[in-house]
Amino acid sequence: MEPFATLDDYQARYGAVPEADSGRVEALLSDATAMLLSAYLDRYSVEYPEGDHPEFERSAKAVTCAVVSRAFNSPMGMPGATQLSQGAGSYTASVTFANPTAEMWLSRNDRKRLGLTG
Repeated sequence: MEPFATLDDYQARYGAVPEADSGRVEALLSDATAMLLSAYLDRYSVEYPEGDHPEFERSAKAVTCAVVSRAFNSPMGMPGATQLSQGAGSYTASVTFANPTAEMWLSRNDRKRLGLTG
């Protein structure tokens, strides 16, 4: 099955992706599609029948892009880091990373949008 979203769909929602990262984003879009299909199978105990679930189909593209954004925008070069603090003189800055391991997951809201709850 083709991914639910394309690189163009992702860029329309989250901005331009550097050419060097386009292959990574396309692979993540494919992985996220597989995740959504698995979640559908877990919920309904049948393979996704294209055209039979309008709520799922209306949201699949946006949710696929959201899942990829959470994975793609994790800090590269700092695997497993959950926080970063920097200081210069009397100034300090701290950042807490929401997804330090670049894992992909479906949030409760994602599942609700897809009709996979209840």
